[in-house]
Amino acid sequence: MKNTTKPILLASFFAFALLMIVSCSQTDAVESETEETETLIQAVRVENLAPSDLRKFIELNGNIRAEKSMSVYPVVSGKITGSPVHLGSNVKKGDVLAYVDPSTPGSRYLLNKVLSPIDGTVISIPLKEGTRVDTETAVAVIGDLSKLQVITYIPERYVSFLKKGLDAELVLEAYPDEKFKAVVAEVSPVLDEATRTKEVILNFANSDSRINAGMFAAINLYLKDFKNVYSVPTSCIIEKGGKKYVYVISDSEKSEDGKYSKVHFTEIKAGEEIVDRTIIEFASAEKIADKVVVQGFETLQDSALVNVAE
Repeated sequence: MKNTTKPILLASFFAFALLMIVSCSQTDAVESETEETETLIQAVRVENLAPSDLRKFIELNGNIRAEKSMSVYPVVSGKITGSPVHLGSNVKKGDVLAYVDPSTPGSRYLLNKVLSPIDGTVISIPLKEGTRVDTETAVAVIGDLSKLQVITYIPERYVSFLKKGLDAELVLEAYPDEKFKAVVAEVSPVLDEATRTKEVILNFANSDSRINAGMFAAINLYLKDFKNVYSVPTSCIIEKGGKKYVYVISDSEKSEDGKYSKVHFTEIKAGEEIVDRTIIEFASAEKIADKVVVQGFETLQDSALVNVAE
C-alpha cells in the first residue's frame, strides 16, 4: 500500500506557511496605514482664549528738569569778580549769587550784586571769575529741585489721546531695572509746525532723591485702557479675501480615540494692535473656541485633526 502521509504533511505545512505570510502582510499593511495616518496629523501649539486687560502705549524719550527754574541776569554790564555760591548750593530769595564790577577805564564804581529771585538750588553757574557780562548774559540758573518734572514731545498722530492725568512709566539710565511712575500734568495747546509734535510735561507720582535734574528718561505713556478683551498674537492672524481669520480649537471636539483635536478656520474682527498682540472679536456673536493655534497653522485645512503640543 502506498504511503500518503508525507505528501499530506507537506501540503499542510505549505498551506500554513502561506496563511502566515498573508496574515503578516495584512498586519504590516494595517500598521503602515496607521503610521501614515498618524504622520498626517500635524502638531500645533495653542494659546488659551481668555479675556484680559490691555493698555495701549507709546514709547518716548524725555529729559528731567526742575519744575520751577529761573535764569539770573545782572542789572549792569561789567566783569564778574567773584561768587559766594557754587553748583549745587541751596540759596534763598535775595542771596548773592555773584558780584559784577561795572567799572570802566578812567572810572570806578561799587560792585553790583546779582541776587537770587527765588528759593532753590544752583543748577547752573556757567561763567568764571573775570568773565565780562552784560544784562543779557545769564550768570546762574536757580531751580526748585524738590519738584522735578519730565518734558517730552508727542507725535501728531497721537494728539487725540492726550489729556491731563494719563499714566506713564519711566526708566532712567542710572536705574535701568526700576520703573518710576508719572502722570501728564500739562499738554501744550499748540502743535509745533516744524516737528509736528506737542510738548507734554509729566510730574513724578512720588518724590525720590535718586532722581536728578538733567537725567534722561525712557517713557511708556499709556494712552488707552482695554478691559476684558480677547487678544491673540498678531502673527497667527491670516488674511484671505479681504477678511481675517484664525484657526481655533474647542476642547469638546476630539477624535474618536480622544488623542487629537479638530481645528476650525474662523473669521474674526481685528481691533487695536498693542505691541505684538491684536484685540479681536469673533464674527459670530458668541465665543466659539477655547484655544487659538499660534504655531503650525501655515498648512492647516479647516476641520483638520491636529496634535496639540504641550
